[in-house]
Formats: sequence, C-alpha cells, structure tokens
Amino acid sequence: MAVLTESPKSNVFKKLIPYLLLLATLVFTFGEPFKKWLLRQKQNTSPESVPLFNLVLAQLAIAIYGGFFGAGLGILMLATLTFLGIKSIHKMNAFKTFFGSCINGIAIVPFIFAGVIAWHQAILMAVGGFLGGYLSAHYARKLEPHLIRKFVMIVAFSMTAYFFIHG
Repeated sequence: MAVLTESPKSNVFKKLIPYLLLLATLVFTFGEPFKKWLLRQKQNTSPESVPLFNLVLAQLAIAIYGGFFGAGLGILMLATLTFLGIKSIHKMNAFKTFFGSCINGIAIVPFIFAGVIAWHQAILMAVGGFLGGYLSAHYARKLEPHLIRKFVMIVAFSMTAYFFIHG
C-alpha cells in the first residue's frame, strides 16, 4: 500500500494560502479607493494607474498558482480585475469564470496524460460546476451589483479566516 505524502511545494502553497487570500480580499474590497489614492500620489490625471502588462503578468502568476493548487483562485482574479478598472461585478465574474475555465482546461491536460483522473467523479463534478456556474450567473444578474459585491467580500473574508484557522 502506497502512502501519499505532500510535496514541499504543496506545503509552501498551503502556508501561503491565507496570506494570498487576505491580500486578494483586501485588494478586492479596497481596490478602487486604493487606486484613486495611487493616482493622487502620482499626481496623474490619467485613468490608467496600473500598466496592462503588469496586470497580465499578475494574471499569469495567478493562473500558474491556480493550475497547481487553486484555493482562493476566484478571489485572486477578482482582485486583479479590480485594478484593471472593471467596476461591474457581473463583468468581473464573467472574466473570472472564463479565466478559471481556461486555467482548469489547461491544467487538466497533464492529468489526462498521467492517467490519474477518476472519470466518473470528474464528469459529475464538471456537470455540477457547469450547472452551478450557469444558474448562479443567471440569478446573480437579477440582483443588485452591490449585493453581489458584498456577498463576495463576506465569502472572501470567511475563506481567509478559515484558512488562517485551519491552514
């Protein structure tokens, strides 16, 4: 009987999760005021405070993290999208869903080649994820955006606290 042990990389990610989530949660929560403050500090009237290249690099780092580990991936992406200047939570969630699908679609390839996917469970999870994503988006669009934003903040702070306590 083989005993599975965690790799040192996995342990590092586990230890970083609460801090990454806290940072992402704070950026998502206070990103817009922080962005305005940065603009005032730079004495810049340009609406763009963070270069697009930096945001693309941040999303690439998040994608690599998400493909490897994934905990709190959505909050990290929402935080980055906040700095992109997207104000609509519905648009941010659409981008987050698209990016998450791309990340998971690419990350699954090595697992397929390694033959380590439990297909029955994976298919069930995929169907559940698709239905959950579709139905959530459908009903979320009917809600006020500030309520969705508050809900995301509550979930983000709750996840952060959970990972600090149980991480």
